[in-house]
Amino acid sequence: GYAQHALLWEAALGAVYDLRLHFFEGVSAGDVAYRITAEASDLAVTLYTLLNTIVPSTLQLSAMMMQMLVISPTLSLISAMIVPCMVLVVTFLGQELRKISKEAHVSIAALSAYLNEVLPAILFVKANNAQSCENTRFKRLALMDYNARLKKKKMKALIPQVIQAIYFGVLSILCAGSLMISRGSLDRYSLVSFVTSLLFLIQPIQDVGKAYNEWRQGEPAAERLLAMTRFKNKVVEKPDAADLDRVTGDLKFCDVSFGYNDDMALVLNALNLHIKSGEIVAIVGPSGGGKTTLVKLLLRLYDPISGCILIDNHNIQNIRLASLRRHVSVVSQDITLFSGTVAENIGYRDLTTKIDMDRVKHAAQTAHADEFIKKLPEGYKTNIGPRGSTLSGGQRQRLAIARAFYQNSSILILDEATSSLDSKSELLVRQAVERLMQNRTVLVISHRLETVMMAKRVFLLDNGKLKELPQSTLLDGHHKDSLLSSGLVI
Repeated sequence: GYAQHALLWEAALGAVYDLRLHFFEGVSAGDVAYRITAEASDLAVTLYTLLNTIVPSTLQLSAMMMQMLVISPTLSLISAMIVPCMVLVVTFLGQELRKISKEAHVSIAALSAYLNEVLPAILFVKANNAQSCENTRFKRLALMDYNARLKKKKMKALIPQVIQAIYFGVLSILCAGSLMISRGSLDRYSLVSFVTSLLFLIQPIQDVGKAYNEWRQGEPAAERLLAMTRFKNKVVEKPDAADLDRVTGDLKFCDVSFGYNDDMALVLNALNLHIKSGEIVAIVGPSGGGKTTLVKLLLRLYDPISGCILIDNHNIQNIRLASLRRHVSVVSQDITLFSGTVAENIGYRDLTTKIDMDRVKHAAQTAHADEFIKKLPEGYKTNIGPRGSTLSGGQRQRLAIARAFYQNSSILILDEATSSLDSKSELLVRQAVERLMQNRTVLVISHRLETVMMAKRVFLLDNGKLKELPQSTLLDGHHKDSLLSSGLVI
């Protein structure tokens, strides 16, 4: 029923939240969504069918077979010779059904992933006159799905027909029984009783066949759901992990080394960095150099290969994950907004409890987002659409910054947070960040020189190592031109 579906959806979503980030880098969001919903539902139907069929059918089969054995061991032996042949055929067809069902699951997942990718990019598709091209791609994927589903339907229809062949077995039993009656080794009433018991066997055998049918077509769904467990998060919270009520924001990276794969070079190599409470530090470096990796390690999305990260001299591996992340706010280049009101997006961390509207408005004012929010049709109650689609790039950026200010964390990370703002908006945000410096640690990751200059200290991250750049280096014309020409700052 629906309860089973809901429980499996919840379990599947819980498992997804516990996966390593590496899993999502190789699988599309549409594929994952299909596994959580459709394939979890398929598995629920399979389990429901098995539980409601196997037990009663097995009991009925056992009772009838015992009765047949008591009536005539000879006829029972003949019957037993028929059943294995049928089982072998059904097993072979079941294997084929499993293969076909797997193809069907993969094809519909690919179609779902395609739609999940192309629909949010509809503006780009139209701007490039690519409707015809995308329509062709959709038709190809839809045809693959149609063919896979048709093959699956044909195979599902074939298995019950094979099971019907047991009726021919009944005719052979009647012939054998008639021969035994003519020889006097069996009476008519016993034959009628035996055939009746045999007929009562047909329905449970068919039910077991249908259950086997359901299991084989549901098996690929179970496999794809269980496949996600191979990517279970390696970050494990210790049972005795501490819950820190308040932190000052003193942050230390101590000999931290990290690499995403064993066969790849280290992204960070024995890195050391101490950021004092209330200090603003900027990190520059080439793209892919590991700047964002620092953020992931600080949030314990990954654990370092060696070394440790300390907040107020507490190893973050000894802090509860919820407590750690409560004290760190992140505004990244890739803005994440959800379909909902402006207030819900700013107060996202309190979405399941109660959003403090006074804090929401104060955060918006601090991030200079209040001025455009007031112009929206319903102000803070305005629904901003999927991914904040009704807002401009600058508005979305300021809303994300307002959310970080609402969280009021001791540590604030700005990862290219001003990349989508015009000069006026960037100036307003820079002023807001400067007002928030007191009792906060701010880690700025940026390529923009104006943003980098907000920091008290600037570091260059390259080849996994940090090198401090004196402020004079950034102000000196020669060194400044060198940084600009290298693309480290713009």
